[in-house]
Amino acid sequence: MQARYRGSVPQELKMRLLREERAGRLDIILDEVAEASYKDSQIYLTLNHGSTVADRVLLATGFHATPPGIHWLNETIEKEHLQCATCGYPIISEKSLEWGKNLYVIGALSELVVGPVARNISGARRGAERIVSQLI
Repeated sequence: MQARYRGSVPQELKMRLLREERAGRLDIILDEVAEASYKDSQIYLTLNHGSTVADRVLLATGFHATPPGIHWLNETIEKEHLQCATCGYPIISEKSLEWGKNLYVIGALSELVVGPVARNISGARRGAERIVSQLI
């Protein structure tokens, strides 16, 4: 089994954004919005690490790079000698989502195989179909 690499911004888009930032036409701020308001055609954002005012804002979602629940999983990973990719996510069977003997994962923990939809209802359905097909 091999782990897939997590998704990211396509290289072409990343380069275009960086060009716009260097030209002074775009500010890229990596932070979380704590509060937002709109007044006199301006957007006021209070961020976790500062604040900013703009006439336009593009927000992107994301999540922490570590798998959810990794703290309580660490003991099981060590005890059962479960394989993990360098990013910490499980290396699981492409066909069945099996991580260890009779241990299957679904949701965010299956993301390297199922893809970005793993975290939503569509991904849960895809994951369940793979697991059930191996059990019957």
